Amino acid sequence: MTVRKATLAAPGLALLLGPRLAAQSARVTYMRSFKESKPAFLQIEVRQDGAARYQAREVPTDPLATLDFTASPRTVAQIFAAAAALHDFSQPLQSKQQVAYTGDKMLAFDDAGRHQSQPFTYTTDKTAAKLVDLFEKISVTGMDAIRLQRALRYQPLDVLSLMNHIQDDWSNHLMA
Repeated sequence: MTVRKATLAAPGLALLLGPRLAAQSARVTYMRSFKESKPAFLQIEVRQDGAARYQAREVPTDPLATLDFTASPRTVAQIFAAAAALHDFSQPLQSKQQVAYTGDKMLAFDDAGRHQSQPFTYTTDKTAAKLVDLFEKISVTGMDAIRLQRALRYQPLDVLSLMNHIQDDWSNHLMA
């Protein structure tokens, strides 16, 4: 499923759908895969020019849902500042602490001349943890937008319930 037209306004991230991802722009990518969570898979790419893409599967058997959007300049600055502070993910992020498994995660930095990525399941690095939290909030926003688009098209009777869910996500500061 590809979502093409929707607007979900929220401070820090504007989901203005439709821009093409620019090939030359540096980008930071976050990926999480954990079949026991919803979504079971997600990947978010944010380019330095603000063009961004959210892809997710609510459950492992779902088709990949895609949402193109424009990240706010503030969000882009936060993401790229964190990536720079983490040396563009050239150093390991995996914590040596034994913790419950929360899925496979990966942060990556790409530009015209290089690709660097770090897979991890849990990190104690505060900058990396804040960046993951920001990406998870973007994911909540993106998944809510995809669910709303799906409900508007296929299940109009579910729209009110979904709007209440989105309001709860907003009130609980779960959205970017």
